Amino acid sequence: MNNVSLMGRLTRDPELRYTPNGAAVCRFNVAVDRRLSKERRQDAERNNQPTADFISCTAWNKTAELIANYFHKGDRIALTGRIQTGRYEDKDGKTVYTTDVIAETIDFVETANSSSQGQSAMQRPPVNSAYDQAQTQASREGSFRNFGSDSEDNEGFYHINNEDIPF
Repeated sequence: MNNVSLMGRLTRDPELRYTPNGAAVCRFNVAVDRRLSKERRQDAERNNQPTADFISCTAWNKTAELIANYFHKGDRIALTGRIQTGRYEDKDGKTVYTTDVIAETIDFVETANSSSQGQSAMQRPPVNSAYDQAQTQASREGSFRNFGSDSEDNEGFYHINNEDIPF
């Protein structure tokens, strides 16, 4: 089974493009913290070793447009999808191998602005904000499903406390 669940922060603004057939494709990178103890994290930082993985992600169609329109660098995102590998030849004729996560469902977790204003993760912004409108529209279009939800009806939110997250 090829299933991936990620929660992290966007490392840059998503890039939205369209294929010649008109399909939307969005590419973005997610920084996901490694599961390290406090001591190991401090050791890694002292030794200039990475404490996060930077994962290349791709979304298609309505999910791609939703991400491009409502997510920005620094925003937290939760997504589920699958791993896809590929290869191509670069301009020098060398074979380059790729690994991407294809995002199938996403969830709004927290914006960079809300975290700098002291709001906790999973706290919703005021009603009728662009955030709410995006979730409502995506729910209607079927391109959004709440991360961690067992229901397929796209209603409501599934709240997760930071203590419940395994990383």
